[in-house]
Amino acid sequence: MAVAAIVAVFVGVAEGSDGGTQGPAAAATPAPTSWGGCPAENLAFHKCALEKAKTFNPPRTPGGKPDMQGYWRGRLTQAFSVEGVPENEPRTRSLISPWTAAPPMVVDPPDRKIPYQPWAVGIGRRGLHEQKYIDPRTACNSGGVPRLALQDASQLLQPPGEDYVLWLHDDHHLFRIITTNGRPHVGRDIKLWNGDSRGRWEGNSLVIDVTNVNGYTWVDDVGDFYTDAAHLVERLTMIDPDTIHYEVTLEDAKVYTRPWKLAWALVREKEPGFELIEEACWEGERDIPKFLKLGYRHYFGETWKSR
Repeated sequence: MAVAAIVAVFVGVAEGSDGGTQGPAAAATPAPTSWGGCPAENLAFHKCALEKAKTFNPPRTPGGKPDMQGYWRGRLTQAFSVEGVPENEPRTRSLISPWTAAPPMVVDPPDRKIPYQPWAVGIGRRGLHEQKYIDPRTACNSGGVPRLALQDASQLLQPPGEDYVLWLHDDHHLFRIITTNGRPHVGRDIKLWNGDSRGRWEGNSLVIDVTNVNGYTWVDDVGDFYTDAAHLVERLTMIDPDTIHYEVTLEDAKVYTRPWKLAWALVREKEPGFELIEEACWEGERDIPKFLKLGYRHYFGETWKSR
């Protein structure tokens, strides 16, 4: 039994296409047909959002930068596989934690598949990782970039002085401090779970350059991955007052044949009194020993470290 299925048995929790509960009740709720005036499908949304961003003039901070402050939630997302979940996927019919059929979140390359080098195909994409290792996020480690922003709510803050953007995540109560004052990256031998983020403004877009990752995180539940050689570039661009076009380009010469790209919507959370709540994960954790007894191992990049 794959780790994802075992997690469902032990924990009984599923991550759905919008971070909500899965099952008949959730399925009865009509899915939105658009976000920010763009179609509710990743590639169509991506193309539309790029055009809308050309004419939208976002609100401004006192320093004149686009004001992205507030609570946001990922839409057009699902945690199972960024390459999509087809209608005939057996797990969509599971009685325990069913998956949700969804289109790919990959918007480039054109085939919407992760451009793995041949050696890596059987490791990611529901391969060795899912079969042999505990999902790092299940083990209470960081989801990493970009998985942190995938579904759960987050908050963007732009303190006075314009030297930093703070990105606070509901997921495992993690946060990122993104410097925007020109500070260089830390030394290349320093490796971090969420990498080292350096931001800059290009017009109305916040561009975040991420290096120094440790390669101990996955991109999704099925074990798609990058190594410690990865370089990620995120772009956040408002297309209306309540919608951000989120785009991330991933490149890694160790594991991919070319850079590739994901895109989705970040939609403003406007529920009165909404706030991020600390998520306790380590406290009372009882599932990891069960995984270990079944022969699964903690993931710390073992499948690629020797390459």
